[in-house]
Amino acid sequence: MPDQAPAATSARVVDVAIVGASLAGCATAILLGRAGLRVALIDKHADQAAYKRLCGHFIQASATPILERLGLVESIEAAGGVRNGVEVWTRWGIVRAPEERSERVYGYNLRRLKLDPMIRATALATPGVDYLPGNRVVALLGDGAAATRGLELRDRKGERTEVHARVVIGADGRNSTVARLARARERRSPNTRFCYATYFSGVERPPPAGGRLWMDDHDLALLAPNDDGLTIVGVFLDNRRLDEFRGDREGALRRYFDGLPGAPPLAGARCEERVQGYTDYGLIVRDPTPSPHVALVGDAALTSDPAMAIGCGWALQSAGWLADSLAPALAGGEPLAPALRRYRRERRRHLMGHHRVIALDARLRRMTPFQRVLIPAAVSDPEVRAGVLAFGERSAPVRRLFTPEMIVRTSRATLATGAVKA
Repeated sequence: MPDQAPAATSARVVDVAIVGASLAGCATAILLGRAGLRVALIDKHADQAAYKRLCGHFIQASATPILERLGLVESIEAAGGVRNGVEVWTRWGIVRAPEERSERVYGYNLRRLKLDPMIRATALATPGVDYLPGNRVVALLGDGAAATRGLELRDRKGERTEVHARVVIGADGRNSTVARLARARERRSPNTRFCYATYFSGVERPPPAGGRLWMDDHDLALLAPNDDGLTIVGVFLDNRRLDEFRGDREGALRRYFDGLPGAPPLAGARCEERVQGYTDYGLIVRDPTPSPHVALVGDAALTSDPAMAIGCGWALQSAGWLADSLAPALAGGEPLAPALRRYRRERRRHLMGHHRVIALDARLRRMTPFQRVLIPAAVSDPEVRAGVLAFGERSAPVRRLFTPEMIVRTSRATLATGAVKA
């Protein structure tokens, strides 16, 4: 007879089981724990100081309110987090926020080396949160995904634990085990850019406003000051340029930035880490509520183009929407089904318009006609620029760029620059 799995050596009963103790998982655990719920926070990593290495380390301004709500802003600033903004070099000029802009329009640049342990420590200190490190999910409990009532875990010694929960949350990244076990529907789309990035120290004249993005048609490059005097240096280039980076990634990065207008010289800067990145990073959209007792959050639900620096912010924001939707239901105030529908609506309203635009840009190899009209207008017209910056910071919906007034202003401004002919 085939070997059978050993019987579970222990069992836990909680309100919510969260798989993944990174940004989305920890933020959700903090908020649900504060709501008086019992939360199991499960992580495959045994090290509480584990962190995500391949990341832009850029938190968009749209996520600053949730950082404040989580109580992390003081800790981020004490750790050297840099207030960021959006400043874009284009062939038509630079799109930047005016200095007199008074409202809060900044996010933070902070390495995940510091951010991940910080938010994890906050989660572990939250009453009601039980941390289960070094465990992998091997099965959902119940008769099929639709009847899920918890998880079966296995640690590195092979010992099994059952976690009985009213809701299972997959916060376990783009290769989510929870999504696979729950048979979540998904759509994938291609990404025609690759990325290589690293940290440099000693960069002369670091870019202002917490970072600068160079946009040359389909190719993008980023310099962003970070904590401890480091600057992230990265490129997101068309796949047809990949051969330029084979063999000597650092040298290729230096050469690329040497050719960028207005870029600080890297000749005297020191590369502090090996250059890493990806060459095939397709975009994934999954059903965020694949069964009546399972929800997905963060990259497990939506992995968009990293070039747009939205992963960290969207993970934190979606954690807030999920926790706010679930807490009343798990406290007995309403059934679970409408709570999960509310979460789906919030995600769709805030994220999916942005993602559709991002996904189109990721698979094309040239700017769209609308981009060729919008960007020159943003350089010259303050109203168009404000709309583009709010959209880039992910604090305004896509429809802001398509109001009748905005379309008229965009057209007039672009014609006035001569970027297109009437």
